[in-house]
Amino acid sequence: MLYGRKCRALICWDQIRERVIEGPEMIEVTNKKFVVAKEKLKEA
Repeated sequence: MLYGRKCRALICWDQIRERVIEGPEMIEVTNKKFVVAKEKLKEA
């Protein structure tokens, strides 16, 4: 709990402070970037 309220896991907040949860597309893009970064670390 945070400030007496349940914590909510939000991926993104827009500029006017409304909650915006990105869809599976953003998660997929993030996962692909993670894989690329991991491969680059292996090469180094």
